[in-house]
Amino acid sequence: MSVARTPTKNSSKSISPTHYGSDSAIYTLESHEHNIDVNIKKRSKRRLNNPPSTSDLTLADLMVRLDEMNKLQDAKFASLESSMNALSKQNDEIKDTVIHLSAKYDDVLNNLKKLQQENDFFKNRIKTLEGKLEQLEKNARTTTVEIRNVPMSESEDKENLIEFTKKFGTVINVPIQDSEIRDVFRMKLKNKPNGPIIVDFTSTVKREKVIKATRTYNKMNTGRLSTASFNMDGAAKPIYVSEHLTASTRHLFYLARMFANKHNYENCWTSFGKVYLKRNQNESRIHVSCQEDIVNLQKNI
Repeated sequence: MSVARTPTKNSSKSISPTHYGSDSAIYTLESHEHNIDVNIKKRSKRRLNNPPSTSDLTLADLMVRLDEMNKLQDAKFASLESSMNALSKQNDEIKDTVIHLSAKYDDVLNNLKKLQQENDFFKNRIKTLEGKLEQLEKNARTTTVEIRNVPMSESEDKENLIEFTKKFGTVINVPIQDSEIRDVFRMKLKNKPNGPIIVDFTSTVKREKVIKATRTYNKMNTGRLSTASFNMDGAAKPIYVSEHLTASTRHLFYLARMFANKHNYENCWTSFGKVYLKRNQNESRIHVSCQEDIVNLQKNI
């Protein structure tokens, strides 16, 4: 049986808790945050090759580092010097090439100048020779006349042409003997079936008489000289008589006639292989020796 007694109600008292010497503000906001931070583990990053602080470097370490920097600088300067030497060598090669090309260019210019001089010389030479050849052809044709637009007969030969020439002289009232005819032939043209008849007389005097008599016949008669004047079959066709001109003089005569028709010149004719123009009877004749003369006349109008 228990000997302890149950205390009475009156004897029960409130027992205050015993306080010890601790901080009263131990559980504050800061302490709470501190406790939270302490409880959370932080993960620190590992630093690789973390150099020692300057205070840890010794004089020997500094000297080693300076030596390494000097070696790097020397390597860079050596590489730069090598590049500069290569550029300088390349520049010298380019300079030599330019000098060589310049010399070649001067040689080409000198050769071109010589060729130009030779070309001018040969042009003048050719022009002189052409002038001499033209004069020789004119001299060879001083006794010839050209009769154009005469129909060709089926059995035409030199004898027929001589008979026609003698008949021609009879029509224009200038008798022509066999002995006065050195040669007679018909020129063959590609585009025309009836080429001109070329009559070569024995003298220039006879040639001039024939040309003058033809012009007189055309002025004095109502009908110009034509195939009807020789009783030829078919429709009447005009017959033209002129000097037997060279190719260049014939072309110049054509240009002179075109100029005369365009600018109302009264006369355009040839005499002894030379081309003349005349504006009217009161003005003197103009000798046209080349195409430049026609160009100059065109400018002065």
